[in-house]
Amino acid sequence: MENLNLSLILMGCSLLITSTSQKAQAGVFNIPEFVEQKSWSVGLEPEATFSSGGSFSNTVKFTYGIASLSNLQVGLGTGTGTRGFRGGATYTFDFIPDLAGQIGAGIAFQMYHYKLQASVGQTEMTLYPYVHNQFETSGHSAFDPYIALPFGMALRDGTYRTITQIVVGSYFETSKNFGINAELGMNMKGADSYLSGGITYRD
Repeated sequence: MENLNLSLILMGCSLLITSTSQKAQAGVFNIPEFVEQKSWSVGLEPEATFSSGGSFSNTVKFTYGIASLSNLQVGLGTGTGTRGFRGGATYTFDFIPDLAGQIGAGIAFQMYHYKLQASVGQTEMTLYPYVHNQFETSGHSAFDPYIALPFGMALRDGTYRTITQIVVGSYFETSKNFGINAELGMNMKGADSYLSGGITYRD
């Protein structure tokens, strides 16, 4: 029985890594880290994907607090392998703030455009429902684990397909102004599986 379970796990990992369709997505990264109104943050998100022979990318993301419960984020980046330039925006509505004694929750609407192989363009429109809960440590340190279930559609060459992922990660606040991320995205349908990290500066 143990050998059967191990075989199933290995088969699942193999399917994730050897998927060959052209896929793309932007990571959750610091979306759950709400920026207060008229404040801002900027982050750099490196990402390694496992699909289509693998790729590596870097994306700069600028976030601005546009209202008491909403943020706007703009991202620009480039990458290797199947994915080149990418740019887009994310609107976040943080409808349950992460306060002491309660789990935070929100939803983000994201639209990104990617240049794929052979100069083919792909546009993705995705909803990112998420939950998170910050745990304080000593000084200005804290960690904020999160889970998200991005889903939506990818448009390319006049056709579309649905995409779904499950994403788990954590934001680590290292000081009053800086934090780092670690994140794993797992393909459920039509998306990449990936590992990403990054650093964020908050004003």
